[in-house]
Amino acid sequence: MAYRRRTLLPIGIHLNPDAVHMIQLEQAEDKLVVVSKAVQYFSAPAAALHPAVGGPMPGEQPTGNHNEQDYAQAREFVRQRIARNGFRGKEAVISLPAENLVIQYVRLPPMQPEELIAGLPGELRSKLPFDPRQAVIRHIVAGQVSENNEAKQDVIALAARRDVVERHVAAMTKIGLNVIGVGVEPCAMCYPYAYEATVGAPTQEGPPSLMIVYLGFHTTHVAIVRGQDTTFVKGVELGSDQFADAVAKAKGIPLEEAAAVRAKWREASASGVVQEAVEAYNASRKHLEPLVDEIESCMRYYASLARGAHIDRLIFLGPEARDRALVHVIGAHLGVPSEVGDPLARMEDATSRGGPEPEMAVAVGLSLFGAP
Repeated sequence: MAYRRRTLLPIGIHLNPDAVHMIQLEQAEDKLVVVSKAVQYFSAPAAALHPAVGGPMPGEQPTGNHNEQDYAQAREFVRQRIARNGFRGKEAVISLPAENLVIQYVRLPPMQPEELIAGLPGELRSKLPFDPRQAVIRHIVAGQVSENNEAKQDVIALAARRDVVERHVAAMTKIGLNVIGVGVEPCAMCYPYAYEATVGAPTQEGPPSLMIVYLGFHTTHVAIVRGQDTTFVKGVELGSDQFADAVAKAKGIPLEEAAAVRAKWREASASGVVQEAVEAYNASRKHLEPLVDEIESCMRYYASLARGAHIDRLIFLGPEARDRALVHVIGAHLGVPSEVGDPLARMEDATSRGGPEPEMAVAVGLSLFGAP
């Protein structure tokens, strides 16, 4: 019998105070296998997505400013799942909570990679809410532009305070994990699609340009990936609340009732229910326009850098992407083929799956961090 090489990948842990998504993958020669996965939702609006899984205490209100106690329950869930859910080993790649990430654009003269790395902290000195010398900084070169007849390059810096990163790593180490990497949502969500490009057969036209939109509870992240390269990321301070507010105004109902209606729509498969949701979103288009406008501006920016390049497909990820009607309406407004992403679609998964799991994208990408 032929020997088949298998590589156990680290546990990907997408941790926020609102929710935890965990997954571990194993790589065989010709496929990826799900070893184990676990999900828990804590505070509203996260728990409204899966009220049977977890929810807020009476009177608890969601917040974008979380203290250590908020993270404690998330880490306790991770500790319990590591012990009980069939995860193997202690190596993990964790996400830095989105609230701790700052994305900043700078325009610089072309330079060598090592020069760019050395020069970025100084360039960011007046642009970050903390001292760049005390930050962890990564960057993406988005493309070349001409400014006043001079060649320039647009650089996207992703920065976080070093002490914040170290605190999250230390807390996960304390519960027994060996943290071998730290990722961020807007990059990690692209890894499943970048990985797919590495194993897929090349085409004459080259890889498609994918715009990936992560619809989260407090923040929406937009990224562009072509083949193995992530060439653009942006954070938008728009989340779940705006969608419930739009439905409340369109249907003339209280916000709490609108949130319950949207929870029903997320899990709906009947065409009548989906059509009801589409009509409600279309009727409240002005409330969705801020997000649509942000996505459109990202498309225009990409086209300006890539000399008229266009987006071939929109892929929606994150917990709000379960709302197929919302995805349909946003995609229709943008005029681009759109789909609900499923980062586990091509993986062998013995767990019961009732359909796409767009909320698992970041955790999947974090586990793929260890893929050779």
